[in-house]
Amino acid sequence: MTFQLKNKIKQDTVWQVLLILAYFFLTFNFFNQRFGNQYALMKALLLISCQIFIWQVNITFLLPKLLLQKKHILYAVVLFTMVIIVAFVYQKVERYIIDSWKLSVREELLFPFDDPEFTGRNHRPNLKKLKRGFKLFESTYNLILFSVIALASTAYKMTTYSLKKENEASSLREEKVKSEMDFLKSQVNPHFLFNVLNNIYSLSFLKSDKTPDVVLQLSNMLRYMLYDTGTATVPLQKEIDYLNNFIGLHILKDDAIKDNIDINWDIQNSNLPIAPLLFAPFIENAFKHSHIEDETNGWIKISLSSSLDGQITFKVSNSQPLNNLSKDKQGGIGLENVKKRLNLQYKNKHSMVIHDSSKEYSIILNINTQ
Repeated sequence: MTFQLKNKIKQDTVWQVLLILAYFFLTFNFFNQRFGNQYALMKALLLISCQIFIWQVNITFLLPKLLLQKKHILYAVVLFTMVIIVAFVYQKVERYIIDSWKLSVREELLFPFDDPEFTGRNHRPNLKKLKRGFKLFESTYNLILFSVIALASTAYKMTTYSLKKENEASSLREEKVKSEMDFLKSQVNPHFLFNVLNNIYSLSFLKSDKTPDVVLQLSNMLRYMLYDTGTATVPLQKEIDYLNNFIGLHILKDDAIKDNIDINWDIQNSNLPIAPLLFAPFIENAFKHSHIEDETNGWIKISLSSSLDGQITFKVSNSQPLNNLSKDKQGGIGLENVKKRLNLQYKNKHSMVIHDSSKEYSIILNINTQ
C-alpha cells in the first residue's frame, strides 16, 4: 500500500469521525431541549448507532455481494427487509428504555415536533387514541429515516465506485500508452533482431531452404506487434501464433537445442480474448537464463492451456546454469511491465506463482478472462 493511499484512507477516516461527531451533537442538542440530558443521550446514541449499522452493512456486504453483482431485485428485497427489522428493533429498544425510566404520561406523548409548552387538563385529548397515533407516526418516521440512510449509503458507495472505475480506466489508458513502447523495446530488442537478421544472412549466404520460412516468421511477428495489438485484447490463437514465431526465431541459431525445449499448447477455446504481448517476456527470460545452448543440462518447458469457461493457465520453467551468467537488464524491465499490465487489466482476476531455486526457475500464471 503506497504512502499516498494510506494518507488518503487516514484523511477519509478523520472526516467520517468528525461528521459522525457533528451529527451526534446536533441530534443530542435537538432532543436535549425537549426531554433532558438522559433521554437525549440515549436517543442520540441509539439512533445514530442504528444508522451507522445500516450504512456499514449496506456498503460493506450488500452492495458488493448483490448490487455490484447485478442482483438488483434480491438487493432491494434484502435492503428493505433490513431497514424494517432495524426500525422495529430500534423502536422496541427505545420503548423499553423509556418505560424503564417510568416517564410521565406527558413526557411519553411529547415528540420533537410537538409543542413542549402544551398545558391544560381541560384540553387534554384522548390518551389512548393519541398513543396509537403517536406510535404509528413514530414507526413511519423511523422507517422513512432509516430508508433515507440506506439510500444515501447506496448513492455514496455507487458514486465512489464510479469515480474509482473512472480513475482506473484513465490510469489504464495512460499506462497502456507508456507500456506499449516499453514492451516493444523489451520484447524485440536490438540484440534479438541483430541475431535473427544475422542468422537470416547466414542462411541466405548458404542458400538454405529455411531462408524464406525464417523471413516469413519474422515478418508475421513484426506485423502482429505493429498492427494487430492496437486493441485491448486479441484472440488467444493469434497470441499463440506469435509465440510460435517468437520461439522459432530464438532457436534458429542451433537446431540441436530443439530437443531441450518442451512446448505444449492445450487450447479448448482459441477465441478467448487475451491482452496481447503478455506471455513472450516470460519465454524470453527463460531463453536468456536457462543456458539452453548446453545440450546436456539446459532445458525449457512451456505450456499454455485454456478452458471453455475462460480460464487460462500459462507455465514456463527453465534450468538454472551452474555458473552465474551475466543478466540482461532488458528482460527484467519486460517482466516488470507484464506485472503492471496484469494488475491493471486483470486485477483480482489473476494469480502468479514464481519458484526460484538453484536448479530451476518456474512461473505459473492463471488468468480469468471472463
